[in-house]
Amino acid sequence: MLGSPAGGDAGLSHVFVRRCTEADVSALETREPPGSGYARGAFARQEAGVVEFLVAVAVADGTVVGSAELTNGEPSELKNLGVDEGVRGHGLGTALIRAAELTVDARITSAGVGERSLVVGVGLDNPRAASLYERLGYRRTGVLSSTTYSYVDAEGVTQTVTERDEELIKRW
Repeated sequence: MLGSPAGGDAGLSHVFVRRCTEADVSALETREPPGSGYARGAFARQEAGVVEFLVAVAVADGTVVGSAELTNGEPSELKNLGVDEGVRGHGLGTALIRAAELTVDARITSAGVGERSLVVGVGLDNPRAASLYERLGYRRTGVLSSTTYSYVDAEGVTQTVTERDEELIKRW
């Protein structure tokens, strides 16, 4: 297990973060909009060695309640962090972030070279996420980017959006 337990309400006594498994993908897919393919794609990226696909799992019943992707580049980037809406605000995002940091730390330790750092892009329209990262020691870089992508909404309709993000980084 990569992360430490995170306390929680809504029936969650403890959550652990670990690498995604094939069984997790099947469970995640049941909560995705039809045709999304996100969990399957993230798992394929993990199997190809491009990312670590991390999942937060409730110890009580094995339910996956959050996930994130950690790139294998340098610096590593944390992407697509998400926590189920019903359990937000209970430390699960923090547990996923800490697990990503531990993974970066283990990579640097085993390789003997590199910088312990982690980058994250935070939407300019998401001050709550920016506050979380800043509380955990991430600093704004002033580097802004725009990303246009497509996704499948809850009704199964493909939508295209453009996001404006600011890069935050933590070095340790």
